[in-house]
Amino acid sequence: MVIDVDSHERAVELAGELSAAPGKDGKPIHEWLELRPFLTASHTITE
Repeated sequence: MVIDVDSHERAVELAGELSAAPGKDGKPIHEWLELRPFLTASHTITE
């Protein structure tokens, strides 16, 4: 899953919410999530 956010802090916040999402019997799933930059700089094609 790729989620576009404005900052690393927002990514950590959303990861926490996703990990705490209810699973079976309504208990948090405690999903293991990995955060990493996807596209950190935009590239311009001049041709």
